[in-house]
Amino acid sequence: MKRLILTTGGTGGHIFPALAVAESVRAAVPGCEILFVGSERGPEGEWARAAGLPFVALPAQGVLGRGIKNAATAVWLGRSLYKSWRLLREFKPDVVLGLGGYAGFSCPLAASLMGIPSAIHEQNSVPGVTNRILARRVDRILVSFGDMEAAAFGGDNAVVTGNPVRAEIRSLRDERRMLGRNILIVGGSQGASALNGFVVRELDRLKELGLGIWHQTGKDEFEAIRDVYAEKYPAARVEPFISDMHEAYRFADLVICRAGATTIAELTVAGKPSILVPFPYATHDHQLKNARSLEKVGAALVIQQRQLEELNLSSVVGDLFQMPENLARMARAAREAGIPDAGDRVVAQLQDLASSKARRDRR
Repeated sequence: MKRLILTTGGTGGHIFPALAVAESVRAAVPGCEILFVGSERGPEGEWARAAGLPFVALPAQGVLGRGIKNAATAVWLGRSLYKSWRLLREFKPDVVLGLGGYAGFSCPLAASLMGIPSAIHEQNSVPGVTNRILARRVDRILVSFGDMEAAAFGGDNAVVTGNPVRAEIRSLRDERRMLGRNILIVGGSQGASALNGFVVRELDRLKELGLGIWHQTGKDEFEAIRDVYAEKYPAARVEPFISDMHEAYRFADLVICRAGATTIAELTVAGKPSILVPFPYATHDHQLKNARSLEKVGAALVIQQRQLEELNLSSVVGDLFQMPENLARMARAAREAGIPDAGDRVVAQLQDLASSKARRDRR
């Protein structure tokens, strides 16, 4: 495999697995040229360049769910497919891997039409619109959850790889330290308003429990939440976005968070117990399904957002820290559920596709 295109965008849940795949490719195939293709609007360009990856932006908008025949979809899709076709002709990739999101649609579709080996990776327990459409066209479907292999896609080209996690998170897996009293609160790369508000309401009680707190608020509510902490709990660490998740997970003895697929993968690989509050408006309620997968193995407690007003979160947190053996058991269960070599598994599939192309070209 000499040249690879990774394509996705929009949120960290799509982008971070792509960056993790790039890390694994660099380790396994050092000479491989990797090109990251995303949208003109999302954060993927900034994050890809920060990871040392060349980046190309395509015109793309989040309107696929309205139907391919929608006028707005037709306009950007036509432009994006044309630009993808030109890019594929110039870069000549051996494989194209799409990792979901509307920004990851055009390149895999164009590759399939041009006879270039293509694959998609689905992070969630329920596939999104982009991957549902592309699944009919690509050569291979890589999935994170074993129970979705046949149910979501069917056919014989679906392979369970797990969800790739960055090396900095994987490095925490074998660390052992004394259990402390620290909680990490994250609402995904863009924050979570409901989670922010609930934690702020419980802040006095959380402070009484003597907990260390590191809170990612999202940029929109950062100043307001920071001001509350400054008044009530200035010792807490509050940020709009945590760029060093390695240090954040290392800090945490318990994580309170949403249940996006990448978050689930990171929690399990790092071996962190969690309280999961799934985003209730996620497509097909996939975050609840993600969360239940951890709850089922004893690695997490699941609280639905509508229950936040009824439950006393600080009491739940306090009970967990009063029974450290339960937290330790949850951490072990999380670690056992993790797939730390997911990136390597994805790379193996990509190399297999590249080899099939090489054999075909020699004929």
